[in-house]
Amino acid sequence: MNSSKIVYVSREMGSAIATAKLMARTSSPVLIEGESGTGKELVARLLHTSGDRAKMPFVAVNCGAIPENLFESEFFGYRSGAFTGAVRDKPGIFESADGGTIFLDEIGDLSPAMQAKCLRVLQEKEVRRVGENRSRRIDVRVIAATNKLLEREIRTGHFREDLYFRIGVLRLCLPPLRDRPEDIEVLSRFFASGYARQLGRDVPDIEGETLEVLSLYSWPGNVRELENEIHRMVALSGDGATLGAGLISPRIRRGIRQGLKRGARGGLKARLVSYEKEIIKETLDLYDWNKTRAARHLGVTRQGLYRKLSRLRIYRTDPN
Repeated sequence: MNSSKIVYVSREMGSAIATAKLMARTSSPVLIEGESGTGKELVARLLHTSGDRAKMPFVAVNCGAIPENLFESEFFGYRSGAFTGAVRDKPGIFESADGGTIFLDEIGDLSPAMQAKCLRVLQEKEVRRVGENRSRRIDVRVIAATNKLLEREIRTGHFREDLYFRIGVLRLCLPPLRDRPEDIEVLSRFFASGYARQLGRDVPDIEGETLEVLSLYSWPGNVRELENEIHRMVALSGDGATLGAGLISPRIRRGIRQGLKRGARGGLKARLVSYEKEIIKETLDLYDWNKTRAARHLGVTRQGLYRKLSRLRIYRTDPN
């Protein structure tokens, strides 16, 4: 599902978006840092569409997907006859973005030689097509993105410090999904709605328990991984059927169990589960294990309480 909408309710993401909109007022280079799947390209497009270059081209390129032997011809273009197969003049990526924005995604994947050539273009603001002996002036705003820690890459000799300072005049860090769990529900509902419509189905509801289970997962693939999981759940559900916890993939459930084991000595997730169990037990004891009254007190349905008892393995130890 292709969408240019950035969906969030969290303060962390709200702060990042507010900063991006301030950065959009300038033409200074921006380096967007964040893990894979956090929405770096969406934010790059926001920077472009919110600025004075909005009506000009936005050209995105995945730096890690271009082989080194094709770098110059792809980035700078070529003249007809420059090499076998060059049957006509072709502008490169930088020229195609002239007047607008070029988005260099995963710039940390460029080899040292490619970094040097890219740095020259950014410094001189001109490109020379392969096979030509003249340079062409360009005017582009550069937005780069990386899922690597470039400062560490500099220390290990894998990234040029001068290029880092050239692209990182402004820096924006996007928070991972695990640091903004309140966004899981709105994102899940957004994706469920989108994929249901794509499949020609009624928009499904999502059970509260489903959202609780999803919130226990660490989402190493971030929003992209959550989107894939919701897509799967919608595809496997019936038309308009509620998305129940039983549809959550075994891979996600294994990840939750492993995460809880790792956090057993005081990690946030383990403490949340422990706290939830404690509250439920105290409430049940308060009402002498009358589940209807306990569920009402907790603000959940009786069926929802039963599911929690099963998931959290809560049993009444006193048979009396």
